[in-house]
Amino acid sequence: MAERPEQIDSWLAEVAGQQPGRSNRSETQALRRAILAEAAADQAGDAADEARALERLQFRLRRERLLPRNALPTWSYAVAATLAAVAIGLVVMRQAPPPAPEVVAYAEPPIWRGAFVRLDVHTPTPRAAAERLVSALRKEGVAADIYASGNVFSVDCELVAPLSPGVTQAFSALALEATPGRVRIEFKP
Repeated sequence: MAERPEQIDSWLAEVAGQQPGRSNRSETQALRRAILAEAAADQAGDAADEARALERLQFRLRRERLLPRNALPTWSYAVAATLAAVAIGLVVMRQAPPPAPEVVAYAEPPIWRGAFVRLDVHTPTPRAAAERLVSALRKEGVAADIYASGNVFSVDCELVAPLSPGVTQAFSALALEATPGRVRIEFKP
């Protein structure tokens, strides 16, 4: 039996929820719920498909290096390396024993070419005598360096004329004569 178009229109309006149903037919309500559930599933499926498509696009762009990666800036690696080096240095310095105050290492005397005066002093304490002479010469403004080779200590200095009384007195205390020019005094046991 064919239904009239008005009845079909009213039934569709009833299913669409636009007009209240004349009868409380469960099949109309079930059909309405099924249509709404299918529409919601279609909308959810579209959102999931869009999310997957976006992830695929981002992956391709990163693979082709067209999209910048979320990486740390280059300078942050330098800062991290510097902090690590400082930390290691602090640990090493804390573990190293402090240098003994009585041990002083002197380099070997340089080789001098040209004219210079070489004086020898024999003393039972060559190191102490050499350090006393160097401190006396430095008090007078003379640049003096001390060197060691074995148990022989050398003092190198350059004396400028006129000699000050302090320089003359420091040399005379060792029974030496001070002469202007380059002088090397070797203290031997």
